[in-house]
Amino acid sequence: MASLVLARITYRRTRRMLTNLWRILALAFVATTLLAVACTPSVDDDDGGPDVPDAPIVTDLSPGIADEDFFYQSSLWVEWNNAPEGATYTLTSDACEVVAGTTEYASQGRVLSFTPDADLSPSASYTSSISWNSPDSPLSVPFQTGAYGNQVADETSLLGRTYSLDLANADFVEPPGVGPILQSQIGDVSILFSVTDWVDAADPVEMHILGALGDENAGIVSQDICAQTLGFTAGPDGETGTADDIPAGWSDPVMEMGPTNLTLSFQGIDATVQDLNITGTFHPSLSDMRGGTFAGRIDTRPLAPELDPDGGEDAICELVSETVGVECEECGGDNPGVFCLTIYAENVNADEVADTTLVRRTCDLIINDYIDDATVCADAATAFDADADEDGTLDGLYLGCPTWTAASGGGSGTGTGTGGS
Repeated sequence: MASLVLARITYRRTRRMLTNLWRILALAFVATTLLAVACTPSVDDDDGGPDVPDAPIVTDLSPGIADEDFFYQSSLWVEWNNAPEGATYTLTSDACEVVAGTTEYASQGRVLSFTPDADLSPSASYTSSISWNSPDSPLSVPFQTGAYGNQVADETSLLGRTYSLDLANADFVEPPGVGPILQSQIGDVSILFSVTDWVDAADPVEMHILGALGDENAGIVSQDICAQTLGFTAGPDGETGTADDIPAGWSDPVMEMGPTNLTLSFQGIDATVQDLNITGTFHPSLSDMRGGTFAGRIDTRPLAPELDPDGGEDAICELVSETVGVECEECGGDNPGVFCLTIYAENVNADEVADTTLVRRTCDLIINDYIDDATVCADAATAFDADADEDGTLDGLYLGCPTWTAASGGGSGTGTGTGGS
């Protein structure tokens, strides 16, 4: 409420300043950009009359004026402080050809978006022309798309590179309203992935990908060796090169991984993400991936005790329903019940983690490392243990690791483990 009152008090004082600012920006770039002059018809907005005091003012837009690295699949939109009248959005190419697309209003008419019928060309020049009921109309916005969308120089050089998915700064679309809650919880969590090999004789090209949880310390991301690696493309048996593999698709420069069911195991908790699908476009230099999506459906039951140890298996569903009004949905499959949430995030980016190679980690290896040196992965290893006789003492049976037995302790640890490809 305080923010709203302050905004009302300062609005009249700042309105004309913002109007003049946008006039200066628009006139400066129209005057200094040949593309804008060539593609935008001249408009005489000096009719000798007074300014319209309540004309809507542009408060934000994408792309911004003179943006030189606009992602070729990003949304184009403009936002005003008040809903405009008769607003139009026209996009032209560097050849002054009008780009076909559709417009749509949102936010009670304050936002006008433009969706091209086809992806924009990479490394190309465009101009957006925005008109509305204002003496500052039209506003010409010249911009350039970046290199994303161009083919990579050498796709085989993807092998062995490690990338870190940035989910904390992605745009969570589903479940609606849950994004800020999720992002507040995953700010320190990194999901790493690496291309391990190409699938022979596949057409179109396919590849295998290994994943891992990461730790961040002082801005440096590294693999969490106490968490099992993630067999993104290994299929249910956790081994690549078998009949149930689900390789990732590669259509240079776009990667699409899934849909697959993936079990995430961490300190004795197994959470399954159903129909997981991850996409993204790599920069030609392979320095990063942008414009990705992250989608799947997660069964909240295994996570409920972490939220409320004394609550039921529907603890998370109740919280989400009470806080943001989103209801859980039927999980189906072998373990039905209304306990699942669909997650969909856009604008997922991934930066390369330099000088890092993912190491395969299974529950066997984690347990054996702990047995050899009790200071290594103690929490993770003991989380696999079981109090078989319920006397309050862990029994060293490690029943949570299906490929480990007491006889194998201290051995080679070659079993695959759950989710441990």
